[in-house]
Amino acid sequence: MHKLLEKLGRDHRNLEKILEMLTNQLDNFYAGKESNFDLKIELMEYLEAFADKGHHPLENIIYAVGMERAPERRELFERLCHQHQDLNRLTSRFRHSLEGVLHEAVMSRAELETQGREFIALQHLHLDLEDREVFPLLEATLTEDDWKRLETSIPRHDDPVFETPDRIRFQNLVAFLAKEG
Repeated sequence: MHKLLEKLGRDHRNLEKILEMLTNQLDNFYAGKESNFDLKIELMEYLEAFADKGHHPLENIIYAVGMERAPERRELFERLCHQHQDLNRLTSRFRHSLEGVLHEAVMSRAELETQGREFIALQHLHLDLEDREVFPLLEATLTEDDWKRLETSIPRHDDPVFETPDRIRFQNLVAFLAKEG
């Protein structure tokens, strides 16, 4: 597998960890147990900073090349690019809802939980489609020249939690992962 696809796969495993943490926090919240809103907000900020601003744009660049090599699968690549836009909006919406609750905005527990569960479910479906169908398709159709061209043209965007931890911006998240690890 090409190293760019390996990186995307590592990103997906890390995103799955983040979604699992978010799920556990929502489980605690729904059960009336202690739930760390600062951690939940940092989880969402991480998804905005890394997934929405780094990971998804990188995938979109690669998918554009995939459309050139596999035009018969254009609809699949376009659907994923649209999902990236939708996930970006949902991430922002859920983060704003969490911040609102933290600042005493009126929102029912059930409404917040539903919003969070839908967000997590859509993220899982998206990641699964990419892992199961799209990454193998890219591996089979992109040429070595395509990968070389991509390597020289894509912007670098380090993961601010798993690659180069930003202990100031993601203080709670980095500390939580260190404790769990």
